[in-house]
Amino acid sequence: MKILITGGAGFIGSHLAERLLKDGHSVEIIDNLSTGRLENIETFKDHPKFHYTIGSILNRELLEKLVHGVDQIYHLAAAVGVKYIIENPLLSLKTNIVGTDNVLELANKHKAKVLITSTSEIYGKSEKIPFAEQDDRLLGSTHISRWGYSCSKAIDEFLAQAFFREKRLPVVIVRCFNTVGPRQTGQYGMVLPKFIKAALLDQPLVVIGMGSRPAGSRMSRVGSEPLISR
Repeated sequence: MKILITGGAGFIGSHLAERLLKDGHSVEIIDNLSTGRLENIETFKDHPKFHYTIGSILNRELLEKLVHGVDQIYHLAAAVGVKYIIENPLLSLKTNIVGTDNVLELANKHKAKVLITSTSEIYGKSEKIPFAEQDDRLLGSTHISRWGYSCSKAIDEFLAQAFFREKRLPVVIVRCFNTVGPRQTGQYGMVLPKFIKAALLDQPLVVIGMGSRPAGSRMSRVGSEPLISR
């Protein structure tokens, strides 16, 4: 099959591209390198069935050229990381909402199946354990950028389901929870890569607050003083 991965130079996207190539598929990726890195695809960028494009999913004309003729789209391109989202709130919203709409519109036009990557942030501050797909969402103030990210990914899910219901576009939605592994960087606020790097360098592990969390929460409480631990 011919497959397109948006955000394909990212931590998850690059691993997916590598696996699909090993399985014999032709793989095209697009990435604007805002958080993705060319070094993530270095080991397979010269593969005869692989091609990469540096560009944005907000560029609809460019995106359509890539979508034309593909069988499947794995839509991983999104604003990611607490630090990046706080520093780029407007671009984050546009990338997550307008970019996803572009992907779905073009997938429907060219009859390609789509996988949409959503997020655990969909659940907001819910303390219910375990989570279920149909659970209500509990969100905070619109003054906090984190909830803008949560809402933008919820809109992605609404769009995907609307395309399925009205257009019968084959869509799968995946909600990722704190995914971690090789090629991930702590540069954009991801806590586990930061901890691993500090541990390897024999540096203190800095935890914001007391390192505890309320039942059902996926995030540590934010306090005024960091807790230093080894």
